[in-house]
Amino acid sequence: MVVKLARPGEKDGVFNIAETGLVERYEAEVVVWPLSNPELAIEGVVREVSPVADSTTRTYTVKVTLKNPPPSIRFGMSVGARWKRSSAPVIALPLSVLFEKNGSPAVWVFDRQSGSAELKPVAVAHYEADTVVIASGLGQGDTVIAAGINTLREGQKVRLADAVANGSTKQ
Repeated sequence: MVVKLARPGEKDGVFNIAETGLVERYEAEVVVWPLSNPELAIEGVVREVSPVADSTTRTYTVKVTLKNPPPSIRFGMSVGARWKRSSAPVIALPLSVLFEKNGSPAVWVFDRQSGSAELKPVAVAHYEADTVVIASGLGQGDTVIAAGINTLREGQKVRLADAVANGSTKQ
């Protein structure tokens, strides 16, 4: 290499992440810090995730555009990063409860007032081996239907198993 050019205005953080650490929505925000100064937290937005894992490390390259990086951040510095946690609760459910509504992910929930099944759209944070992590779309006290979801229809009357109906399990 003879020369390497860089724009001094915008700065990116580039790091590799294992498949289990990927977030499905790439607009996710992250916090980045230089390894030489871990107390310096810089917010950033994921702008690119490599579609193919590195054949040797089996990790994905993630590029993050840093928001207002301080002048002390230099090109080529080593950085650490973590996903920025939102205040919204995340819910892990068995992968088998995931359904589709108009091409988007959804889950069946039990409507206690009508005693029927309702299909609720959800936003998926990420997938794991046998679970799906829901980022939004479910509320406090929602009862997700797990059995027989492939035969349900919107508004169909359903009843809960005795243990759930009597409140002896966590919801």
